Amino acid sequence: MSKEGPIHKRTRYDIYAMLIRIIIIHGYCPLTRAARSTNLPVDRAKTTLEFLEERGLVEVVEEDNRRLFRVTVRGNQYLEMYKRMIGFVGMPMPEPVTPF
Repeated sequence: MSKEGPIHKRTRYDIYAMLIRIIIIHGYCPLTRAARSTNLPVDRAKTTLEFLEERGLVEVVEEDNRRLFRVTVRGNQYLEMYKRMIGFVGMPMPEPVTPF
């Protein structure tokens, strides 16, 4: 047991919410920042962000030869629904590892 309570294994839905949330915090977010902020390996973050992009939750924006991710309206809707669902079961919202 950690100082903050029992250790909670992250589900894929937790990871989706964390990625979306960190992108919202930054507005536009490169892959490496999203991976580092959610404590994911870059290859797993890339695969997950591609999955979210295919489903219309995030979109890629090219800026100065960089691929940046931005949350769509549908991504915001997912995050709001996720917050409501974890509230029903009494779980706290997972915090990003590094919000900046």
